Amino acid sequence: MPELKLRAMTAEEFEGWRLPQIIEYAAEMARNAGRTTEDLMARSERELGELLPDGVDTQGHRLLFAQDPGTGERIGWLRIVERDSDAGKVAWIYDIVVEEAFRGKGYGRALMVQAEVQAREMGVGRIELNVFADNAVAKTLYESSG
Repeated sequence: MPELKLRAMTAEEFEGWRLPQIIEYAAEMARNAGRTTEDLMARSERELGELLPDGVDTQGHRLLFAQDPGTGERIGWLRIVERDSDAGKVAWIYDIVVEEAFRGKGYGRALMVQAEVQAREMGVGRIELNVFADNAVAKTLYESSG
C-alpha cells in the first residue's frame, strides 16, 4: 500500500475546494435522480453550507488533504465527521477522493485506512457512509474494506 500523509485543509484552501465540491455533488445527484446539474446547484450549495457553516473550523469535521510524504504533492482528500446514528457515535465519511493522476495505485485503500485512524482518534469504533448508486469504484473499495 502506498504511503501518504494527511494534513488539515486551511481556510484559504477551503475557499478553492468549496465550489468544485458544490458542482460535483450537484452532478452526482443529477446523474442519480435523472435531473440536470443546474437544477440541483442551489440544493448542493445549501447542503454544503449547512454541513460546514464554519468551513474548516466546523465542529467535529475533519477536512484533510492527503499528500505524498516525499514530494508533498496532493494525492486527494478525506472529509470525515463524528456524528450520532442508530448505532451510537460513528465516524461518517463524506468524501474519500483520489486525484485522477493517482487512481488505480492503492491510494483509495490507503485513505480508507487513514479514515479508520481518524475514527479511532475521534473515539468511535464504527464508520458509516453513503455511496451514490453509479459509483462502482467506491462501492468496491468500501465493500472490500468491510
